[in-house]
Amino acid sequence: MTPIAHSGVALLGWELASSRKNYRTLVLFILVGNFPDVDFLLYLFFGRNRFGVHQYFTHNLFFVLVGAALFSLLIPAGRDRAGLILVGLSHLALDIVVIDPIHPIGIRLLYPFSGQVYNFGVFPYLSRGSLTRMLTLRNGLVMILEALIFLVPVLIIWGKKFSGYLARRSFWMS
Repeated sequence: MTPIAHSGVALLGWELASSRKNYRTLVLFILVGNFPDVDFLLYLFFGRNRFGVHQYFTHNLFFVLVGAALFSLLIPAGRDRAGLILVGLSHLALDIVVIDPIHPIGIRLLYPFSGQVYNFGVFPYLSRGSLTRMLTLRNGLVMILEALIFLVPVLIIWGKKFSGYLARRSFWMS
């Protein structure tokens, strides 16, 4: 999945689980929802070696739980912390259902304790690689599909509420 789907689910998690409706918690929820894809940055720095393989080290329960727990220390204890952990886990749930055409197929859910790979591919994937390969009509359609399923419903249901949050000075000052 792209950051569109992960951010849509993180936005939903923020609305449902956060007791603190401010920009800091919103940013944290979106950051945690996308955090396992930090491996794309590893690829930029290290190339396609062990660190640069997508979904190898960062798409597992251990990485997500530790990462979400560390990020949760930035906010006071409460249901916001549990919400962050659930949003982190949602990343794995979304990625496990994407059709994965690149070996190794799937995610290592129990890594580093097990190398077993899991994939229940039903959702279309994005083609990656060169810029021309990424800027295709097919990829555009996949991103539109993700937005229609994971982002638009959240904005339709809670859009007015979100605009209210954004208009409040307290949203930006806390």
